[in-house]
Amino acid sequence: MESFDPIQSIYNSQRTSTSELSADRVLNSAKNSLRKLKRDQYWTIGILILTLSILALYFFKYGQFGTPLLILSLTLMISSLVIRVILELTSRIGLNRLEIYLSTTEFIKSIQSYLFQRKRIHWIFTPMIYLIYGLGIVLFLIALKPYISLAFFIYCVITGVGFWIGFIWVIRKSYRKEWELLKAMEKMSENLNS
Repeated sequence: MESFDPIQSIYNSQRTSTSELSADRVLNSAKNSLRKLKRDQYWTIGILILTLSILALYFFKYGQFGTPLLILSLTLMISSLVIRVILELTSRIGLNRLEIYLSTTEFIKSIQSYLFQRKRIHWIFTPMIYLIYGLGIVLFLIALKPYISLAFFIYCVITGVGFWIGFIWVIRKSYRKEWELLKAMEKMSENLNS
């Protein structure tokens, strides 16, 4: 039996180096995924802040002197975007807390916690934000109708509704990409743990 000891030690060393290579791959993949999540979240926050800035500029330049309906519509659109930006920024803080250098079980727990937070944002707050913003657009168009020509009103309806649909599409697309990355990271972590 002593003749098998060198073979067993060679086998054990190969097994360890393979798992170390696998761990390195998982670690690099997790780093890349986190980088991608952060970059995508920056883009989402940037688009939301740009839209919010345009609406706020319009409000302070023209809207504050308009009818109560115009003020209400702009307030609804601006407040829905402010809420969304705040949610994204707090989520960004949660994303920064994901440390790939934690133990595997702690890393999985942190990913699951982040996933739960993002699910809550996308399943509870996002539909309300869509509705508030959509209501704001409808009221905005109603408030503008008496002051603009029919052709310009139709243009405003098309662009307003188009922007609202684009707004929904951007958020849903970023959510799907984020969800796929987080699920992949969670799966890699579980594979590393087993």
